[in-house]
Amino acid sequence: MVQPMRLAGALVFVAACGLIACGRSAEVVDAPRPGDGGAAVPGGRFRACTERAYTPAPAQAWRHTRSSVVVASGGPNHAAQDQIESTLAVTLHGKFSYGSVGKDLEDELVRVSIDDCAEWRALGDFATDDDGRVAVPAPADLFTSPGVHEVRYQVLGDGSTTTSYVWVLPRGTRIALTDIDGTMTRSDAELFQQILDGSHVPVAYPGAVDLMTAHAASGHVVFYLTGRPYWLMQRSRDWLRELAFARGPLHVTDSNREAVPSESGVGAFKRDYIAALLASGYVIDAAYGNASTDVYAYLGAGLPADAVWIIGQHAGAQGTSGAADSWTARAAEVAALPPVTQPFSW
Repeated sequence: MVQPMRLAGALVFVAACGLIACGRSAEVVDAPRPGDGGAAVPGGRFRACTERAYTPAPAQAWRHTRSSVVVASGGPNHAAQDQIESTLAVTLHGKFSYGSVGKDLEDELVRVSIDDCAEWRALGDFATDDDGRVAVPAPADLFTSPGVHEVRYQVLGDGSTTTSYVWVLPRGTRIALTDIDGTMTRSDAELFQQILDGSHVPVAYPGAVDLMTAHAASGHVVFYLTGRPYWLMQRSRDWLRELAFARGPLHVTDSNREAVPSESGVGAFKRDYIAALLASGYVIDAAYGNASTDVYAYLGAGLPADAVWIIGQHAGAQGTSGAADSWTARAAEVAALPPVTQPFSW
């Protein structure tokens, strides 16, 4: 399927304060949720199975001649969600499209491989559906201890790739969760600028990097839950890495409807995802946001108000803790706290 132009969608976003006119605006995808079943993740020492050198397979012929037209529409805009799992029943998800119009790659093969901590293990070749997506079950024997595993998806027709990370963590894992735009960045306008100008680098709030670093140093798993749409996954991942934010799962919306800045849009998306984390047995010690939809989502999911920190004009709303225009003081406060106890060892 062909998605309407993202630039047009971005302009509507800026003008109407909603990502309604681009992508899959009429449909919400069944996004991966944590803890969908299976045996529980065991305790033990955390393993980081990432950064291994990856050699793509040689490009193969396209299965369909129409795919050459899709690829000619522009560069690859592939995306794959990071996942956090409390059970060994893990399904990997990726989406594959090209160009500024977001033309989906249909019925073409994607090779999926995962770092099993010893080597890249090929899981097989999977055909994309009519929305350019694959869903790949991962063998349970991959996950013998808590850890993070890098996943590579390679389109065999042209060799293009994208990456995701699976965080396999036992129940009871303690998390510090944060929004990105207007929370880690200085304003939501940074997102609009990045949509319209791909070269724009969003400016972070003072103390934002230090705050997430302090949580990671205390033993928390840092989780980035953002209302950004899936087609900004790679830019978001790159931004976090370039500014040296603490490593952690990154989860974006799986449709543009979920990204609409309203309680029924991004508010419901975040509320439901946080509720799924809590239902999987994870513990969220602190949650950071800036918008009224963040307050709605965090409190609506059952987080206590004193665990919620809001920066900007909604600081302190509904009994939450507030920050005016910097995270510097909060970062120092977190750095002074005693380490958290996790159900695994780092």
